[in-house]
Amino acid sequence: MKPKGQTQYQRRTSSEIAAELTQLSEKVKQAVKETVINPEEYKRYLDYASKFPQRSMRNQMLIFKQRPGADLVAGLKAWNKQGRQVIKGTKAIKVFAPVMGKETEVDEKTKEKTEKTVIKGYKAVPVYDVNDTKGVPLPVNPVLPTNVQESDFAKKVFPHLLKKLREDLPINIDDNYPGEANGHYNRLQHAITIKTNGRDTTNQCKTLIHEYAHSQFHSVFSKYALADEQTREFQAESTAYLTLKSFGLDTSDYSFPYLKGWAGSLDDEKLMQLQTDIQKESAKLIRRIEDVIIENDLKFEVPTTLRENTLSKLECEGRVRLIELAGHYSLVKGECKEGLLNNLDSFKQVGEYLGQDRDGAIKSFEIKQGQVPLVSCEQLDKNKGSMHLYKRQLTSGDNVYFVGAASLTNVKAVTPSTTNLEAAASLYEDITKGKSLGSAEKLLESLKTRDSDRDGLTDYQEMRLGTNPLNPDTDNDGIPDGRDVSPKTPTPNRGQELSL
Repeated sequence: MKPKGQTQYQRRTSSEIAAELTQLSEKVKQAVKETVINPEEYKRYLDYASKFPQRSMRNQMLIFKQRPGADLVAGLKAWNKQGRQVIKGTKAIKVFAPVMGKETEVDEKTKEKTEKTVIKGYKAVPVYDVNDTKGVPLPVNPVLPTNVQESDFAKKVFPHLLKKLREDLPINIDDNYPGEANGHYNRLQHAITIKTNGRDTTNQCKTLIHEYAHSQFHSVFSKYALADEQTREFQAESTAYLTLKSFGLDTSDYSFPYLKGWAGSLDDEKLMQLQTDIQKESAKLIRRIEDVIIENDLKFEVPTTLRENTLSKLECEGRVRLIELAGHYSLVKGECKEGLLNNLDSFKQVGEYLGQDRDGAIKSFEIKQGQVPLVSCEQLDKNKGSMHLYKRQLTSGDNVYFVGAASLTNVKAVTPSTTNLEAAASLYEDITKGKSLGSAEKLLESLKTRDSDRDGLTDYQEMRLGTNPLNPDTDNDGIPDGRDVSPKTPTPNRGQELSL
């Protein structure tokens, strides 16, 4: 089973790992198709990059030897055409350029003469890296986010995993790594280099798994030794995503754009062919990591979705989840970047943070539910039609009220639940008088701006809190609801007010 909380890690069965990887692999395939990375900006970058000549292998080696960190390289005139100038005093990079000439060719049969341009030889010419130019701002390549969100899991596992994988091949940690890449696998030396240069442990761990996947897929003796770069990067990054996600570390913000950039043009058949071996390698690596966790008795937290439902009609019916991480709870509406759930600091910024009160968190979720089992509801009105006023009891024992429409098994909530029967009944009356649900939506907007009792809370806020929107001091303790820390419970100390 998956790790949950600070408990002893339990090894998963092969079938459990296989089922999870199959599900995650489908997510990878869909991500390759659907991930959108600022398409207009990406196109602008590609259009810009396409204006620069493709360098031969010989010239690429020359550039690397003279300027290892070079990015886009072009001659003086080419940069001037782009509105940029070479910075004074910059040392040029020398590459070979063909010397072109014309030759006359005679057709042996027709004796017809044709003139064509041919390469007469080569000469060294100066070119300059983009970092040695200034002028018109460059379009930024939007393909890759800079980092993966930090993870408690990665921090604890990385040093032990590094030691374990070093049993297979040399792995060098480089604080002065040149270039933009985060690391590389050298096939001839069968060795890995990981860029540190100030990068946090989580991102070093992610790079380690990516490069280790290269070592398993693309060594000189492997099945995919001659695979093209597109295939190689897809295999390595997919393995990194699947493996880390299996332990609760979500890298999709980084991995999916990376996969899209490398493998966006691969068709379904090609993706499926690759997935079988990707899942096999991921499963083997997961086993290695499980060994590391168990051998070193590591304990770590992963986010867990405790409840999931939809919101009410008036709250746009979006998805809402109650998520727990390390004994902390948060209500997340709609979609969120899963990578933000990797650590507690960012988790607290996601959605509506509820603190460490589990019972209170479950109650908050139940009040948000937009689909409620019919058997748990009691219809309060005797009217005809599809819309009714319902009562239901929460896990906490509190009764809440809402307006909804019943199906065979569920009640679809139109309004959020509230402990205030009077407010719910008023909403029900207003909604049933309307001709369509559109009137309910208009009513909600009105409630959000209306403060009938002038206590500092809108009628909508009071409906959500369960206070009386027609009484400025619901608990009659002398403190207006808008300033009362506990507006439904009399406060002995009148000084306990909210700081507004």
